[in-house]
Amino acid sequence: MRISVIAIVQILFLFSGFACSDSDDTILQSEDPDGGVGPPVTRSEAILTADKYARIHWTMSAVNRTGVSCGGHFVSTYLEGPRIGMGYKWGGWTHVDSFVQKIAEGYGTGTGGGFDTYKNFPNDCIVGVSCTGFVSRAWHLNEKYTLCYDDPDVERKFCNIAQPIDGVDLASHQVEGLKKGDAFINEYHTILFIYKTRSGHAQVMDSSYEGVRFRRVSFASLAMDGYVAIRYDNILDDVDPPGSLANPIVIDSGAFPYAHDGNTRNVVGMNFDSYAAAPLVSQVGPDVVYELRMHTRGTVSMHVTEIKHDGINNDVHLLSSLLREDAGMIAADGIESADNTITRELDAGVYYIVVDSAHDLPGEYTLFVDMN
Repeated sequence: MRISVIAIVQILFLFSGFACSDSDDTILQSEDPDGGVGPPVTRSEAILTADKYARIHWTMSAVNRTGVSCGGHFVSTYLEGPRIGMGYKWGGWTHVDSFVQKIAEGYGTGTGGGFDTYKNFPNDCIVGVSCTGFVSRAWHLNEKYTLCYDDPDVERKFCNIAQPIDGVDLASHQVEGLKKGDAFINEYHTILFIYKTRSGHAQVMDSSYEGVRFRRVSFASLAMDGYVAIRYDNILDDVDPPGSLANPIVIDSGAFPYAHDGNTRNVVGMNFDSYAAAPLVSQVGPDVVYELRMHTRGTVSMHVTEIKHDGINNDVHLLSSLLREDAGMIAADGIESADNTITRELDAGVYYIVVDSAHDLPGEYTLFVDMN
């Protein structure tokens, strides 16, 4: 299988389009003091790490457009103003924890692509992450790996640590074998796969010239652009992750007030597409399931935050059971559904709260539950 990886993905070193470089940014201290590819990483860890890069908020200033120590050789492709998602650096893999600090110190970002641009300014005056740096960070690699260039001097190539996924053929839309944290790769670019939508598209995260983004792409377009689906050798499946149907997150009324930070982009489940309490409202995105244990009768308030202006829409649903009408993925025993807040008098017993991302707009949230 390792030979087939190289045969399928091995390519020429091109400096155009979405090309990513094997040039490394300053490397943080290795997680593994003995070297090696990196520690095992779960799929949830990969997605939640990647989302930190996609969701980072920062402001592009005038000094960041030229870089305080770039000697006048650099001009960013970005305009001044607030931004979401780490900036792009051709060949870079700046760690998310240091990016905002370095931007505040006047480092540049937003290089665009192409070697001719990249070679004209000092590497250490720019911060940001390339497509390969982004996937390397998501997979918790100790060093930045890169595309499968046909160059024996390039040692750290993704085709050495990942393999094509059996049964996945993008051209024929055979994609059921894909799992969150897998990746797509071609001769110019690499993309992290998040989930398949009900409409048959891929939700992905990647770093391109505009920076790190959460976006939707069709499998047909991926196939046309020559992408192959690959799987990191050291990635681990999540077994009944918290918030799945098999392992709801428990909320005990004896521990009120309750607060929990979650992220529907982690895709612990896509269990319900609609709810009996609001049958006309589409809820086709990923969801997180909570089990509410009420010891006494009382009026309970459930509130979920959302960030609609950032493209995140998480709704809240109260159920008396997890029974589904499978044909339509409908939550059959819905008590109430709301955009943000449900306040309901409940008897002692067990109930379920579901945070569901509407219209494939998942993202971070905080769920608050308390007795009034």
